[in-house]
Amino acid sequence: MEGLQPLFNIGDFVACDYENVMLFSYNYEEELEDIYYYGIVVYVDKGYFEYMEEYVYEILCLDGVKRYFMESELKRM
Repeated sequence: MEGLQPLFNIGDFVACDYENVMLFSYNYEEELEDIYYYGIVVYVDKGYFEYMEEYVYEILCLDGVKRYFMESELKRM
């Protein structure tokens, strides 16, 4: 996808949702709650991979842990 730019920039405050990942892993019923993290975009992997069809972002979450999310798992706050 020539010319496709990331939707989020470094410094953006975002909500991150791991819900899609939870659907594909084994969990007990009581653990299947929405898991949201909030944080700041600290790195955007500019290497767009067409087989993934989206960018990968490194987020510094409010709990101090850096986590990685796909573009579809983020929402600007």
